[in-house]
Amino acid sequence: MPGPCSSGVQPEFVRAIPNVTVAVGREAKLECKVDHLGSYKVAWIKYDTQTLLTIDTKVIPHDKRIRVTNNSFRQWFLHIKNVVEEDKGLYMCQINTEPMISVTGYLDVLLPPTILENGTSSDIVVGERSSISLRCKASGYPAPVVFWRREDGRTINVGSYGTVYSEERKIEGEFLNLTHISRKDMGAYLCIVSNGIPPSVSKRIMLEVKFQPEIKVPDQVIGAAVGRDVTLECEVEAWPKPLISWERNDGKILLNSTKYRLYESRNLYKIEMNLKIHNLQSEDFTSYKCVAKNTLGDKEGFIRLHEYVAPTSTTVFTDSYNSYHTGTKGSHESKNLSSQGRKSVDLPTSNSLKDKVQNSSAKGLDSKKKEENLGYTGLSDRRPRQKPDLQSHPSKNVGIRYNVNQTLGQVLVGLLLLFGVCISVY
Repeated sequence: MPGPCSSGVQPEFVRAIPNVTVAVGREAKLECKVDHLGSYKVAWIKYDTQTLLTIDTKVIPHDKRIRVTNNSFRQWFLHIKNVVEEDKGLYMCQINTEPMISVTGYLDVLLPPTILENGTSSDIVVGERSSISLRCKASGYPAPVVFWRREDGRTINVGSYGTVYSEERKIEGEFLNLTHISRKDMGAYLCIVSNGIPPSVSKRIMLEVKFQPEIKVPDQVIGAAVGRDVTLECEVEAWPKPLISWERNDGKILLNSTKYRLYESRNLYKIEMNLKIHNLQSEDFTSYKCVAKNTLGDKEGFIRLHEYVAPTSTTVFTDSYNSYHTGTKGSHESKNLSSQGRKSVDLPTSNSLKDKVQNSSAKGLDSKKKEENLGYTGLSDRRPRQKPDLQSHPSKNVGIRYNVNQTLGQVLVGLLLLFGVCISVY
């Protein structure tokens, strides 16, 4: 039936409904453009379900998400707020002519990625040298891309080919296959899903690798002085998390006190144990052990603490004239011994006359007597005249004996030279 302003021309559609694509949760707007509508009515229908949505400006179902608007009865718009996945499909714009005419358009609804709990791996515990396959099942439209990363940013060990290990920071695919697992593979793995429709989603899967405790002792023997503080250290690796303690060799378990300070640093399966002992006394110099226990076994590490005493020693040096003694006491006496000893063994010059030769000979004999009486060369007459104790000071005997023999040899050479000069004069 023609409309009130109709001139007998039948209504017609200018074009088909343009296809619309929106993300879920957004608002969709479909347009139906009509010419010469007159008094006829426009209706919107969900084609796949044959559901009548609107007639003219009236909404049929009780769905507050749906409304209809028009622009001078020529452009008719169907509005759907908070679009859901079920809104996807063909929509028909229909005019109640005889016969009825209609056009269709498609509403495509994009779905952000979703990780499906049913079919996705959860936290897992395995033993070393095991092999596992982690799965991350996802949905979304368009089909999402799944990739894996380690939460700590380290590379993923994806297996070995001969002697070459393959490691990647990012692995794409629904499944993550890990072979010959070691404790280094322990940690959190992230399954990340994205399809370009925000937001991306992820799931954290914790991989635990169980093994019995192992202990490394950096310093097995430690020396320290009485009255000082000392720190003992043990490095532990174990999973599940072990119970740790410090003990003395007599079985006494050490606890935090004014005497002992226990502290630890943990990083997943690694533990650094420290025992600080304050104000060391003689009874503290003994053996200590660090102990780690878990459900798979136990391990002990031993440390020997001994008293450290600063070494003191006396060194004897000898030269062709004297013996020198280095030490903390009597350094001025060593200097006096050196200067006087050198004066007592002066030899005559080659151009000495007869009278001077005799004087030199006498001086040589006097020097020899003094050396025999004193026991060693160059000691001042103010020193007590006593022989050295050769048994109590064996380190000094070598220098003294060598010095006396050296001086006697020099005197004999001087006498021979004197006799030669006398014969030549007479």
